[in-house]
Amino acid sequence: MYQALVQQKVASGYANAALRLGATTAQYRPGSLTAPMTTAYATMLAAFNADKAFGFQAPALWDKPAVFGLFDTTDVQSGDLLTCAGENYFVARLEPFRPPLCMLCNRVVSLSGQLGQGSTNGNGAVCTDVGASDDYGTAGDTTDQTTLASGWPAFIQIKNRKDTVGDGIPGSIKASEYEMFLPLMPDFIPTVQMAVTTDLGTTYTISAVEPSQYGNRCLMSVRQV
Repeated sequence: MYQALVQQKVASGYANAALRLGATTAQYRPGSLTAPMTTAYATMLAAFNADKAFGFQAPALWDKPAVFGLFDTTDVQSGDLLTCAGENYFVARLEPFRPPLCMLCNRVVSLSGQLGQGSTNGNGAVCTDVGASDDYGTAGDTTDQTTLASGWPAFIQIKNRKDTVGDGIPGSIKASEYEMFLPLMPDFIPTVQMAVTTDLGTTYTISAVEPSQYGNRCLMSVRQV
């Protein structure tokens, strides 16, 4: 009872602060894997800052996409997508009395794989061999891959700047490892061997997935062939 009342007052305080500091923001609540940002769920005023005290003394750092959101949290959920001042964010976590944790995105991606792959409710699932992956970032035969999700904002960065993934054979091409943060997706979790294609046309192969209540963290390598 008291927690709900206090949280209501906190949300109202965030809304009042955003009224003075925020910019117009579109809020999306994805209901489709292939059209997550087609129709805005709501609009609001929001500001984002890397400092939880909202001192606005410095911008978000290049390799640290986690920021705190300043906006009315009354009707906001983990997984909501936000577009503010030309930037895309997704809400990673909401806790009582605390500013929401958001992720600043730098790419828009599509995910491809076998039909039904990644579905958490079994819809359209099939039993097939995905294909063997190697250290060159290839993933076997991809001609039968289907676009499973598209239009999703994500953050992608090089994970290992010094160490690279390879087979240890002298002269072989080693592929750098990349890290991707994706929001929670409805009835869907990315899986190993899926292809990720960005709005720049770069394609990666997922090598590991860490699903959580924050979203999905994936390790990937560039698909070279």
